[in-house]
This record gives sequence, structure tokens and C-alpha cells, in this order.
Amino acid sequence: MFDNLKNETNLRLTIVIAMLWAAAGSFLFTVMWVLPKFVGSNVPPMQIGFIRYAAGAICIAPFFISDIRLPAATASHPKQPKLMGMHILRAACGVSSLVFGAYAVTRIPLANVQAIAMTNGVFTVMFAAIFLKEHVGWREVLSGSIALGGAVLVAGPGTAGAAGWALLGVLAAFAQAITWGAEVVFLKATATRDRASRILFIVNVAASVMVLITGVWFWEELSLEVYLLIAAMGPIAILGQICNIRAFRLTSATNLVPIRYSGIVFAALLGILFFDEWPDVMAIVGAFMIVAGAMWLALPSRSSEHDE
Repeated sequence: MFDNLKNETNLRLTIVIAMLWAAAGSFLFTVMWVLPKFVGSNVPPMQIGFIRYAAGAICIAPFFISDIRLPAATASHPKQPKLMGMHILRAACGVSSLVFGAYAVTRIPLANVQAIAMTNGVFTVMFAAIFLKEHVGWREVLSGSIALGGAVLVAGPGTAGAAGWALLGVLAAFAQAITWGAEVVFLKATATRDRASRILFIVNVAASVMVLITGVWFWEELSLEVYLLIAAMGPIAILGQICNIRAFRLTSATNLVPIRYSGIVFAALLGILFFDEWPDVMAIVGAFMIVAGAMWLALPSRSSEHDE
């Protein structure tokens, strides 16, 4: 009996540690989105995307090179071209999500962008149903509708503070959520089939090349301080991904669902602290609807898998 109690205590402690890692990851990604807001709307989002991904590739390169020397890393995968294709598609979705997000945060409050972006889970389920043929029942439809309804409240008139309803910023935030959802589907398809360092390196390099090719026409002269500020997005994102990986290695996704949405709270606090962006009542109600709907969307699907 004592051993059972000890094991249960250790399990709970492990879950708490995992939740702390997940919360740290959410905080780091929120901080990452603060940086382009600091530089304002004068820096083209495509340029922000290139600097961020190039910095990320540089940060992960030593780990990628180190893993190349391991025997398992050199073994050819039976479907290597298909796997590489999914990495490239994920990079394209990541670039789109970053560019839309960088545009959105310079036009509407940070907390609103973060709340709308959190509806990516709804689009993840939708894309998984369409392309991966995963089952979608009435609970998924209803919970997704609640989350999207909350996003509409967050995006509605009056929630953008003194700027009013910045329609383009709202549309960009929804586009970020959609492309983020698609990126998660590709991440699910590749996460267990390749090394983490290789995935991160390929995605960051591919994304850098994509943004450079399409964004060279929008390039602007920037000060060293602005370059460094945007470049900091790269290592912050890598650290956030490491925190999330550590969290998922310690416990199931179900236990981490509530913590994932702490990013909305972090965004609201940072928005108040740095930009004097106070969320109104409708934005708060909408954020609660997003969290409730998204948690309900995630939990039943996990439990159904457990029952099987």
C-alpha cells in the first residue's frame, strides 16, 4: 500500500512538472509574439519571418550536426521523399502562420491575436478529418462551434481598443489559426518518424528559403537593434519547442490541454504591461468560450482513443 501511495505521489509530481514545462513553453511563445509588436508595422511581415526562421536554423544547427554522427540518424527511411515533402509542407504552413501572426499583432491587441490563434485546434480537427480520415462526431462539431463563436466575440467591434475594429488584423489572426492548424497536422504525421533536431533544422531552413524568395521585394533597411529584436524570436521559439517536447515526454496531451491555453492569459498580461491594452468584457467572455470549447474538443477525442 505504501508503494502504491509513493507511486501515485510520484505520478502526480511528474504531471505537475510537465505542466510547468508546458506553461513555460506557452509563456515563451507569447513573448515571441511581443517582439514584432515592439518593432511596429513598418517592418514587412515577410522580413520578420526570414529573420526569425534564419535565427532558429542557426540555433538548432549544432544539434543537427551532432545528431548526424549518430548511426540512427544516417539510416535511410523507407519513405524518405514523402517524409521530406511533409517537412516542406509544414514549413510552408509555419511561414504562413508566422507572417499572418506578425501582421496581426501590429494591428490588434496581443491578447486578441493569441485568443483567435488558439482556435487552431478546431482547424486541426477539421483538417485531420478531411486528410487523415479521423472521425468527427457531434461533440467535436459543437465544441468547435463554441470555440469559433468565442473567437468571433474576441474579434468583434470594440475589442481592438483605440484602433477600433482593425478588420485586416482580425482576418490575419484567423488566417494564422487556419495555417497553424494545418501545421499541427503535418507535425503529428512526422513527429514520431524523424529526429527532433532534424525536423527543426529542415523546417527552419526550408522556411527561411521560402520567405527569402517571396519576401526579397519587400526588404527594408533596419537598425541593428531591430534586427536583434526580431532575431530573438528564433531562439525563443526553439526554447519554447524544447519545453513542449519535455512536457509531452512526461505526461499525456490530455493532462496538458488546460495549460496550453495559458498563453491567452500571458498575452493579456503582457499586453497590459507593455502596450496598455486592456481587454474588454466581450473579449474576456470570448476567450473563456475559446478555452472551454477547445478543451472539450481535445478531451473526448483523447478519452475515446484510450477506450479503444
